[in-house]
Amino acid sequence: MSTNTPTPDTAADTPAAPAGAPPANTARPAGRSAKTVKIMAVLIAVLFAAACALGAFILTRQLGASPLAAVGATGATFLGVSGTALYIQEKLGLL
Repeated sequence: MSTNTPTPDTAADTPAAPAGAPPANTARPAGRSAKTVKIMAVLIAVLFAAACALGAFILTRQLGASPLAAVGATGATFLGVSGTALYIQEKLGLL
């Protein structure tokens, strides 16, 4: 003899999430992922700033600036670009 037992509705048993909470299945994985994201964000900012600084050095030397002026422009470009990139990443929530 077989009896049919009703299966409980699992959706009715789970409480609803608050209005501002993210869905449960989109949470970040446990571990060092947040630290890895921060390290990668800083590395991207530094590499981008280094590339822009190299471009500034090449451009100023091609335009006839002295080596000291080219190094000054390189340093200013590196500081400006890296600071701006880190500021943007902080506002995006990466840092």
